[in-house]
Amino acid sequence: MACSSGKFWVGLGIGTAIGALVYHYSRTAHGQQVKAQLLDSLQDLEVAAEEAMSSAKHKTKEAGANIAGKVAAKATYMKELLTEEDL
Repeated sequence: MACSSGKFWVGLGIGTAIGALVYHYSRTAHGQQVKAQLLDSLQDLEVAAEEAMSSAKHKTKEAGANIAGKVAAKATYMKELLTEEDL
């Protein structure tokens, strides 16, 4: 148990040190610039994802309409065949 507890405290200390360094870096002018670039990239990614989703929805609707048309045509053909046999 003692070894496990020691590893925890070492990990906590290292994590705290890394967190403090990241925080300090993010407050510098260069850190602010990197943050702004990251946010811009994320916004561009969001726009691209929305466009891809819109395109996928459009293609899905087209495919669904195409399949529905084929099913309707086949149903009409089968109906005609059945009505011809009844005559």
